[in-house]
Amino acid sequence: MTAPPPEHDGPNRSAPGRVDERLAAQERQLDGRDIERFLAGDQAGFEALVRRHWRRAYGIALGLTGSGDDAMDATQKAFLRVWKALPDFRCGEPFFPWLYRIVRNCALNQRRDEKRHRGEMPLEWVDRDDGRPNALDVAERVELGGRVWEEIQRLPLEQREVVMLFYFQGLKYREIAAALDIPLGTVMSRLHAARLRLRDRLTSGGAR
Repeated sequence: MTAPPPEHDGPNRSAPGRVDERLAAQERQLDGRDIERFLAGDQAGFEALVRRHWRRAYGIALGLTGSGDDAMDATQKAFLRVWKALPDFRCGEPFFPWLYRIVRNCALNQRRDEKRHRGEMPLEWVDRDDGRPNALDVAERVELGGRVWEEIQRLPLEQREVVMLFYFQGLKYREIAAALDIPLGTVMSRLHAARLRLRDRLTSGGAR
């Protein structure tokens, strides 16, 4: 299985406020439609799910494994599990929290099995100017991004998860709580603790 192109009929999760909620509802509707198609024997329904959620699933796996190669393997394994387990999925329930738990398990298994943790920083996560930055600017920003990524990888798993879901996946507190099956207050406290730890590590130069 190779990474498919993103689907263009899915919602843009960057919109604020009520638009966010409307687009999240649209995503749930699309997911429900495609799951029903797949369960009725239409393979295109599953392919649409993969296109819509691949990038987010890969981002989750990357945050948990720290390796692009391991994240790709874990994402592929996760969608294979999804394909096998969809007949047991409870229609009407949100799809993403269920998908997250599968991706999480595959990523943690992949990390443990491979026993490597390189802390790669994907190029698409490096913020770039719209113009043509000089080589020094690019080098400085990549170095900073690499430091941030490295320190995120050093967070305890429970803190790293909420950081990845909040900052990289764009989930709100209640969506993170649903994905991790934890209370809303726990999400907030873990994110706060992670922010403090990252600020301390980055301002102190990441002394080991």
